Amino acid sequence: METTVFLVRHGLTGWHAEKKLLGQRDVPLSDEGLAHAERAARAMAGLSLGEIISSPLQRAVQTANIIGEQFGIEVARDPRLTDFDVGGWAGMAVEDIAQTAEYKAFVENPTAERIPGGENLEEVRERAVAAIEQALEDNPSGAAIAVVTHAGVIRVLLAHYLGSPPANYHRISVNPGSVSVLSFADDRELPRVIAVNCVADLVTVLEGRGAST
Repeated sequence: METTVFLVRHGLTGWHAEKKLLGQRDVPLSDEGLAHAERAARAMAGLSLGEIISSPLQRAVQTANIIGEQFGIEVARDPRLTDFDVGGWAGMAVEDIAQTAEYKAFVENPTAERIPGGENLEEVRERAVAAIEQALEDNPSGAAIAVVTHAGVIRVLLAHYLGSPPANYHRISVNPGSVSVLSFADDRELPRVIAVNCVADLVTVLEGRGAST
């Protein structure tokens, strides 16, 4: 039996439209973001979920609640799934941040360099992986778990479970309202990656997981 983890990115906010970096600022979904959340819920229709866990930031909780209403599941919150702590960059225009020496240093070595007043990539990886590992421990083998979190956190998790260097996280695309799927065997070794950045019918995606090429 395998335990399936669905990594769901929340919908967008008004700050995304203004190209501002959110970090841990608690900004709600925009109308477009609510549509993204509804899209994620539609993609997951027909699944059998045992638990829904969310970052405590409201853009993630709103997305998780829309999914939870579809399945009749109350959403649990785990602070380890919150977005990157970006320190003084929160609220700044992404274009302005990209011009700073601190940003360039972080991009070159994100596991060692710390965001000014915030985290480095290794700290994000440790807390996010710990949240997933606890979710696996708390759910029986064969269960399905939805984890609603942020683009950067999902990228870090995917890089980790693919066995890729953490700094490769930025090479993974994760769109608003998309779902990425990990399948963990009983021995909890590195999972199979079933889907990345998916907005299609996930029942169909899962039906083909055992197919050989």
